[in-house]
Parts: sequence; C-alpha cells; structure tokens
Amino acid sequence: MEKRCRRRDFLIGGTLAVGGSLLGGRVLAATETAVTKGGFKGYVEIDPGLFAGINRVANPADKSILEKKHAPVIAVPAKIVAGESFAVTLTMGEIDHPMGPAHYIQNVDLLVGNEPAGHVEFRPEVATAKATVYIRLDRPVTLVARAYCNLHGLWESRLEVSPVPAA
Repeated sequence: MEKRCRRRDFLIGGTLAVGGSLLGGRVLAATETAVTKGGFKGYVEIDPGLFAGINRVANPADKSILEKKHAPVIAVPAKIVAGESFAVTLTMGEIDHPMGPAHYIQNVDLLVGNEPAGHVEFRPEVATAKATVYIRLDRPVTLVARAYCNLHGLWESRLEVSPVPAA
C-alpha cells in the first residue's frame, strides 16, 4: 500500500510538472510575440536615449523637471581649508526623487577629479537619496557626482572647488 502511494505521488507530481512546462512555454511564446509585434510596452514609457550615455543638465538657467529630479546636487562648505577634512553632501536632485520599487536611485559615486572618493548604494525603501562623504584636498579640483536611476539612467553634476591655504 505504501509503495502505491509513493508511485501515485510521483505520477501526480510528474504530470503537474509537465503541464506547468507546457503552460509556461505558451506564456513565454505569447510574451515574445507581443514584444516583437510592439504590443508589450512595459510598465512605464521611458526614453531609451537616457541610457545612451551620461545625462547632464543642458541649460542650468532653465532645468526641466527630469533634470531637477535626477541631476545630483553637490554641496560643500563655503570655505575649504587645504589638508583639512570637510563634508561633501550629495542630494539626488533639487526636487525629491521618488524612491519606490518601480523607480529609485540605485547608487551615487563621488569622484575627486578622476579618482573615486565614495560610493553609496540605495534601496527602494530609503526615504531620500542623500549621502555625505568626507574628503581632504590640497589643490583645486573638480568634484564629480554620478547618480544612477533605474528608469532614467546615469546623471552627472560637476563642481569646481579650490581650498585656501592652511593658516
């Protein structure tokens, strides 16, 4: 009796697995057809050009809403003393960027000239995409912040900074 139960369970499980494979194949084929024929658009319409390179603000005097939400803002103290540590605060956009499972800032990098100085990963559950990195400078340099949005690609901002000599 026990052998029959095992055999029956095996046959039922095998039948379900084969049926699931056939159904899954049909769903996959239908999805491929919808994509190739242009029927499937995804959840959100996005501009594929945003993923072609690094996005930057085109006209700082007249920023679009997209630029205001995505271009990182680099904040430093008014006076930077050579050789002393100071805070660089990176905020993702002038307007709060949405942070949710479908649309969020994945990470931000800070470069001092061409050298990496900080990298922060964000999760969709984070309320605000903001990070502070502490650095030291001994000469004038360009700070570069690069933030990656899962829907709108890579965004970059730059800020020229010049430390004053230590007293």
